[in-house]
Amino acid sequence: MATLTQRAMGMMKSGKPQQAVALLNPVMPYASRFLPTLVTYARGLGMIGQHARSAEVYAVIVERAPEKIDLRTEYSIVLKRSGHYERSLENIRHVRTIHKWFSQAVFIEADLLMDMSRHEEAAELLNEYVLNAPKSEQTPQNAAQLCSTRVRLVPKLISAESFIDEVLEHSANEQVSKNLRSVLCARAANMLDMLDRCDEAVEVQLRSKGLRGLKWDAEAHTQRIEAGIKAWTSEEAKNLPVSNIDGSGHLFIVGMPRSGTSLLEQMLSRHPKIQPLGERNDMTIVAGATTTAPPGRLPIVTDFSKWTPEHCQKISDFTKNAIDKLRKPGARYVVDKQPFNYAQVPLMSRVLPGCKVIHILRDPRDTCISYFMQWFNGPHGQADSFDNLGRYYRDYRKMMAAWESLEPPALRPEMMQVHYEDLVTDPEPVVRQIMEFLGMEFDPAVLDHTSNTRIVSTASRDQVKNKLYTSSVQRWKRFEKHLGPLEEHAGQYFRD
Repeated sequence: MATLTQRAMGMMKSGKPQQAVALLNPVMPYASRFLPTLVTYARGLGMIGQHARSAEVYAVIVERAPEKIDLRTEYSIVLKRSGHYERSLENIRHVRTIHKWFSQAVFIEADLLMDMSRHEEAAELLNEYVLNAPKSEQTPQNAAQLCSTRVRLVPKLISAESFIDEVLEHSANEQVSKNLRSVLCARAANMLDMLDRCDEAVEVQLRSKGLRGLKWDAEAHTQRIEAGIKAWTSEEAKNLPVSNIDGSGHLFIVGMPRSGTSLLEQMLSRHPKIQPLGERNDMTIVAGATTTAPPGRLPIVTDFSKWTPEHCQKISDFTKNAIDKLRKPGARYVVDKQPFNYAQVPLMSRVLPGCKVIHILRDPRDTCISYFMQWFNGPHGQADSFDNLGRYYRDYRKMMAAWESLEPPALRPEMMQVHYEDLVTDPEPVVRQIMEFLGMEFDPAVLDHTSNTRIVSTASRDQVKNKLYTSSVQRWKRFEKHLGPLEEHAGQYFRD
């Protein structure tokens, strides 16, 4: 067990968490007494986005080691990422009963409060921390993390103009870790954008990307996209086995990150018979179990040798059971809004036959600017420059066009396109078309998404709580001088 755990830890350090999880999977029924194995497995699951499973393992860990505040803190983070905000808050407050001014716990609690729209409580907690934190907690790293957490109070309780210099100062402090300086640069860039200092915003955001140092091979990605298209548009794909389960209660919302998938999901979730599930990784797991992906990259099925009738049925049953465990009584549709599921559209029709797909499109210039300016916890190396973004956007659209050319419902699910600009400008006709596509009655509540008390855990968590606004439409005009590389690769998709 110790040897396997060491090997798994090595895999995780070298950027292979999926292989680490696969290595430990067979021994997990026997690992309940081996805390290092449990911790390694839980961390690996979190690294590949399986936060719900990770939380289950962490629950065992904190029961075994209730005094270890670092592990309970990790448990709280995973609960937050899996959408269990109240439980996450309960656990992080438990940490603070042991060590009241443990900095990481304070910052996580403040973040949770802001996720739950309790900004005044978060501000009060951070002010108390400044007044009461012992000297042992007063490090440059913690001061920078405090600053980063406070940025989320902009502009609700703090003005960008009064705070920008402090954020930039911390982002330049070499006593602070590179990762946190990268976060601070990204947050400073968005504040500079608010202040209409767009050239500075791009410059600081590029500094953020440089500090983070994510690697992206645009040419290799293009080759994988083309291989996926070739595979799924081949004669061989037409004869692939299809599961016998009923997937008609599953709706996928796909598109580019920052294209409006969270907003659309939030609106649809107001319908009493539509249940949102956030960004699931079920289709990514199916694809990864079928074709091995390069470390840290989205799996794209290019080889059907594993797709036997037995494999198809087994993995389809596993997927449907995992989703149905979450389905509430009366839900006609459950919604997975993982944008990157665009790469798995033909796979969906084999795994969940009868499912439906909404493809949301937004002006590529606005989409890519928003993607470039956003900080993500996970690796998004494709967003490190407008050149890479242009290539990535072009490849995504080529792939979606290939899927649209396939015959539904046998070779791909029934699909509908929704344009973000239409949705925010005149939502009712768009929503009525969606309801017709889903075979459901229109409900006016869908137009009142701000009344939704549901907490969104994606990068759009703050925006989707606001009333519909059009200020982000044609945002690209303020950044036009920087968009030459984007136009070179994706100009054919620009909307007038």
